[in-house]
Amino acid sequence: MEIAKESELEKLLNKKGIEYLDAIFTDLCGYVRGKRFPLNEASKIFKDGFQLPYSVFYLDALGGVTNNLELGWADGDPDGLFFPITNTIKKVPWNDNTLQILVSMCDEEKNPSILDPRNMLASILKKFDAINLKPVVAFELEFYLLDKNKDNLGKPLPATGVDKTNVYGMRELDIFKKLLEDINENCKIQNIPASTFTSEFAPTQYEINLSHTSDLLKAADDASLLRRVIHETTLKHGYEATFMAKPFLEQTGSGMHIHMSMYDDKNNNLFSSGDKLGSDLLKHAIAGMQSTLYDSFPIFIPNRNGFRRIKPDQFVPVNKSWGYNNRTVALRIPSGKDEARRIEHRVASADANAYLTLASILAGVLNGINNKLQPTHFIEYGTNAGIETQADPEIPTSLENSLIRFENSKILKEYFGENYLKLYASVKRGEENLYNSTFIPKEEYDYYL
Repeated sequence: MEIAKESELEKLLNKKGIEYLDAIFTDLCGYVRGKRFPLNEASKIFKDGFQLPYSVFYLDALGGVTNNLELGWADGDPDGLFFPITNTIKKVPWNDNTLQILVSMCDEEKNPSILDPRNMLASILKKFDAINLKPVVAFELEFYLLDKNKDNLGKPLPATGVDKTNVYGMRELDIFKKLLEDINENCKIQNIPASTFTSEFAPTQYEINLSHTSDLLKAADDASLLRRVIHETTLKHGYEATFMAKPFLEQTGSGMHIHMSMYDDKNNNLFSSGDKLGSDLLKHAIAGMQSTLYDSFPIFIPNRNGFRRIKPDQFVPVNKSWGYNNRTVALRIPSGKDEARRIEHRVASADANAYLTLASILAGVLNGINNKLQPTHFIEYGTNAGIETQADPEIPTSLENSLIRFENSKILKEYFGENYLKLYASVKRGEENLYNSTFIPKEEYDYYL
């Protein structure tokens, strides 16, 4: 990690009315957290960093410390050091008096801590340098716009104005034209390369695509910060946005799709071959993604709600299949020019941690390339071969059985380390235990009272 210099802050101090600097990071669950500094105290973080406990990286979805390893309690909740990351200082468009900068956790010797998901991704990226390969990726994020009010059972309602599915409909974009324009403008202010907007397969469901890049750390930064931009901008317009994987049982879920190609140092796309199915390297990469696909489910699908999305006939993968120009497979080779040949990974929920999701995919790719694995479960173009009606019996169907597989994954242990797998699983189990002991759903009374 390259630590930012105070001069980066000084360049923006000519902006009138700036009073605060937000030092922000993304936690294990994908939430943006941080600390706000008055401007007259902000300079010290560039020299000395600032302290927060290591436990900020094992908070559950509610921001509590519930992991069953008792980290944050039995260990005395020790502090780590955060330092600002160079070239990440930006204006906060919804707070006119505030700047933001990304920060990352280090130990006392300023070595990156892999408890920080961004540092975990960076550690796996370094392995590509050793084999002279340069991955290029692009994120796509789906989300729903919601009314601020809930129904009489406390359940969400779609934002007013759209009451039916009209995928790719232009009217559905025009209804929220000003909101979507403001999201786009705020992305420009924060240097987030948002490109296209589309309406999706459910009322008030939308997708925003990010441009492809070889800077994979920034790609994950952008995906994480895009969610924040959408949340905050939507609130300013009187609505709410959610990246929850399946907010409505009767409607399609929201995913995080990641496109990946692979380049050499001469900027040649090594997935291209003149054949629509791509090169041998592409096939090794797909096989590698398959080798870790189910092992990585707790990262791709980080909560019980996400498993509601993995259903047949929803354009959501129900196995580890791959194929050309086919949205029913997990690993899709999109059509298009041969020089743009790539893989689309279609498994992750929209609320997954972008850094850990990309790190898991890259770990699989490395395993496939290094061991020259060959892919299985190929689906012919123009058919679904039953994959929309038959789920793979090996696919994890709940968070708990996915966590067991995750903890025992030999491949992920090699890339993430056994201790991190245990930590992640303990956070998710603690979150589940809290969920199960907090309340009795109305539906349970309907069934059993």
